[in-house]
Amino acid sequence: MDFYILKKQQELIAIPADEQSCKQYLDSGYFYIDKVAACNETNALKVLQAKQTKALKVPLFMALLALPMVLFAWYSLS
Repeated sequence: MDFYILKKQQELIAIPADEQSCKQYLDSGYFYIDKVAACNETNALKVLQAKQTKALKVPLFMALLALPMVLFAWYSLS
């Protein structure tokens, strides 16, 4: 089942992916964050957190891989 993740101030909610109900939430001040597939609302929020964590880990991992190459190039050229 798909869920829309919406946010108002610091509150995150997951609602079933129904455009009418989503429009009502958007009209009441919520902002659309993402659409995720999960079996219930709690798992939908966990899926979103996992996606956000992965989005932070990948660039950090790439930077850590590049660091030895940058240091080697700097040492070789100086």
